[in-house]
Amino acid sequence: MDSKNADRKVVVELERVVKKARGKLSPEDAASETGFSLDQINDGVSRLIELYESRVTMDRESGRLQFLFKYPLHKRGSKTFKEVLMSVLDVIWKGFTFVYKASVGIIMILYTVVFAVILLAILLASRGDNDRDSKFNIGDMLGGIFRGIFDVFYLMMWSRAINYNTDAYGYRYRTYAPEKNKGKNFIFSIFSFVFGPEHPKYDPLDDAKEAAAFIRKNNGKITAGHIVALSGVTYEDAEYRLAEYASRFNGDLYIDNEGSIVGDFTGMMNKVSKDLEGGKIVFYEDEVEAPYEVTGNTKGRNFAIAAMNTFNLIMSIVVINVFNSDQGFQFSYEEQLVVVDSLSEYSWVAWVLGYFPLVISSLFFIIPAVRVFITKAKNQKREYNILRKKLIGAFVRNHGKQAKLSDILSNANISDSATIENAKKVLEKLVIELKGELNFNSEGEPVYEFPRLNRELHIA
Repeated sequence: MDSKNADRKVVVELERVVKKARGKLSPEDAASETGFSLDQINDGVSRLIELYESRVTMDRESGRLQFLFKYPLHKRGSKTFKEVLMSVLDVIWKGFTFVYKASVGIIMILYTVVFAVILLAILLASRGDNDRDSKFNIGDMLGGIFRGIFDVFYLMMWSRAINYNTDAYGYRYRTYAPEKNKGKNFIFSIFSFVFGPEHPKYDPLDDAKEAAAFIRKNNGKITAGHIVALSGVTYEDAEYRLAEYASRFNGDLYIDNEGSIVGDFTGMMNKVSKDLEGGKIVFYEDEVEAPYEVTGNTKGRNFAIAAMNTFNLIMSIVVINVFNSDQGFQFSYEEQLVVVDSLSEYSWVAWVLGYFPLVISSLFFIIPAVRVFITKAKNQKREYNILRKKLIGAFVRNHGKQAKLSDILSNANISDSATIENAKKVLEKLVIELKGELNFNSEGEPVYEFPRLNRELHIA
């Protein structure tokens, strides 16, 4: 199938035929309907597959290839209203996180310092006005603060675990255990506190690169069963991908003697450069994603961040209450008495040092609080996916042959009673998704078999 050689007129006619047939198309029917040669039809079908979502199956009555296009025709890459809405929300969220990420750490630290200076100034002013004869020394106060900091630092160092490392000459030496947050700066920890640690980005082309690498390793052949083993998709989705790969990599599709649809990609076997490795083959069973964490920080760092934000939150509320009141105050400045009749005259201070940090600090706690439930749901989904990966891995290793439930669970290394119950529910779905069969033996035990998977995994 070569979309490059497709005639525009042929493609237009094929679109008409597909619409007339409500998405169903076989090359023979198309040739009969249009009068074009089968070579022209095959090239045109390849182009249609590039343009519209479709899957390849075998017509049970004729035993020949047929292509099932989503009807009405659905262009590849086009999005539904729901997908567009989700994309817009995703852009808004990314914009918000970008701005928040760029400012949240600096703002929190900045306001902590500002509020600390204000609080210290108030304490010093009150001590200076009320007790000038007490010979209060600011140096003594700062010295006490720094001594307290160093004492805490010493306590943290003393309480850290001791590890033994080995140098280049094989000698062992005592050292403190490395911090879990080593290499992670405090600003980044603040962002992780709010939005959580970032997960690796999914590349949509990874599956295509993996399929291409498998095709080369498997003598230029691939089936829907192989795609299931590689990506864990349902058989229906695997048929969509098989049709897409045939168009993308200029492959030929045919039905073998056992009724399996095989993609032949002989042209992909040509390899010239040894420096180009291509995609890596990682089967679905081994593609386990990292667990989701709320913050990804150590408890000590989370406590420090929460304490700083709590301080900012309290101080912002105090500032709002003070500068929205009609109270006045007086203070001495260079031996002159300064009188302020009403603080409400300085309402802008309430916005700068009150409302703005109040909103920032509130979001600082609200977002991770909501994310606790989101993270829990994601980890539950992850556990389900891991269970699904284990079971599909067991089927693939067994080549889809007949197996009792106990054998499948043993092969998948599932022994916990609660997990077994969940595995049974997953198996019920997999029987449908992977075109399997469920029977019962003479002892009444479920027996699972995946004949199509068995046939297609042996093709090489």
